[in-house]
Amino acid sequence: MALGDSGFDTVPSHLPADLLDRLRISAVFREGRAGFRCLLDDPRVREMAIRIRDSLASRGLIAIESVAIQAIAFDKTAATNWKVAWHQDLLFPFAKQVRSAGYSRSSEKDGVAFACPPVKTLESLTAVRLSLDDCGPDNGPLRVSPGTHREGVIPGDRIRDRVAASGEVVCTHRTGDLVLMKPLLLHASSQASAPEHRRVLHFVYHSGPKPAEPWHREV
Repeated sequence: MALGDSGFDTVPSHLPADLLDRLRISAVFREGRAGFRCLLDDPRVREMAIRIRDSLASRGLIAIESVAIQAIAFDKTAATNWKVAWHQDLLFPFAKQVRSAGYSRSSEKDGVAFACPPVKTLESLTAVRLSLDDCGPDNGPLRVSPGTHREGVIPGDRIRDRVAASGEVVCTHRTGDLVLMKPLLLHASSQASAPEHRRVLHFVYHSGPKPAEPWHREV
């Protein structure tokens, strides 16, 4: 599916198996922890952000001038078997507490400022999830509602109706796949019925003019 039309796509990463193995056992994943945010200071994560950006840009899937502004590690296991209701990703990390017009929902997580940028900035973001394990229908895969990324910020009381109208797709994937997604796309995941490791490195890339507020990191 075309990313611009549906809001998501799955493509191979073409990354070597030994590199995926090293990431899988690295310190960004820890037994009993669901995940970690703001990982772009980790040299391995920074290298991966650059490699993925360059690979996707060479295939015309994201802009060559894109910069990674966020990296998060997830691992869904029997000990960390969470579910996520339908939502849009709206909060992103900034270098300081935001003050500019058009920004909202200012907060702080683990000492880092987060906020919701203007819709134009949200529309210029692309999330890329690197799959480090196979994820079938029983392991709580990502679910998406195609096309909902074109509707701006959807009020919470309208989300269920929008999913009902647009339908949903279950995004199963294999080790080494890249799942591309627009953050404004409505998405969710269920608890795994047969939980195993579901390790994912989740990057967010920004393209276009610099926002009024500086990102926490740019790679």
